[in-house]
Amino acid sequence: MFRISALDLWKEEENRTGLVTFCKDLDLALGSGISEGMITELCGSPGSGKTQLCLQLSVNVQIPRQLGGLQGRAAYLDTNYGFCPQRIQEIAQACHSHCRNIALLHKLNPDEILASFSGANALDGILYSHVTDCTQVLEAIAILQHKLYDGERIKLIILDSLSFLIRNTITRSMMRVRRLHEILTPLHKLANRFGCVVIVTNDVTTRITDTDTYERTETPQIVPALGGSHTHKINQRIFLGRDESNYDSHMQHSPRYVASIAKGHFLPTITVPFRIEMAGIRGIKREEQVKAISG
Repeated sequence: MFRISALDLWKEEENRTGLVTFCKDLDLALGSGISEGMITELCGSPGSGKTQLCLQLSVNVQIPRQLGGLQGRAAYLDTNYGFCPQRIQEIAQACHSHCRNIALLHKLNPDEILASFSGANALDGILYSHVTDCTQVLEAIAILQHKLYDGERIKLIILDSLSFLIRNTITRSMMRVRRLHEILTPLHKLANRFGCVVIVTNDVTTRITDTDTYERTETPQIVPALGGSHTHKINQRIFLGRDESNYDSHMQHSPRYVASIAKGHFLPTITVPFRIEMAGIRGIKREEQVKAISG
């Protein structure tokens, strides 16, 4: 007990590499991407970009270490058939081209560095399992634990969607809380023990609260669908949504989305815009942001 100091923990944290999202502003807001060793929750309504970001991260985790990546494999636990191999290939091809340009920019040999990472073999770097209930999730986590102890370099674990699994298989609220604890506790241990990035996705729901006792005014609030009981088990929460205020069906660019860090270690609540393009998740250039704000 008390064999390490806060300085030791800081040094360990400094040596860890974040998992980039390809949205520069979001990566900077998170520190250096999504941190290893913790659970990050992506929360939002259907169509807000949760699964698209998960697919992007499944590719990005395979980026070689020479280019600042984690050079690991991903484990994707899919509860509602959101995983799309064709989409992975599109994202991987764009990611490979991007990495090749970075290598050339730094006068490195791209053929040598990217020998094991390409759009063709990105699918092989993702372990996939469709899970239909909590028992199967726990079995999958146990298998991943054995793989990690055997030395397999799994650096990303995704559970998409945790809320779909819990809300569609468990009706009693207390049982939901118990199952969430049973699932998130071993994931938390794996993240901390092996320095994995763990991503879980959660839907949102509407909660009605009284704002004025005398006039009985009720105001709807958008809140995480799984409630607040599991909040202490996640380290970061990112709300995703579509920016309808800037939507134009005739514009040349793809629709804008926003990511709001509601719970994190580095900065207070902050919101950044991004796009979902054929190439995957991409940030929005500063001049475009200024133009959108100025109208």
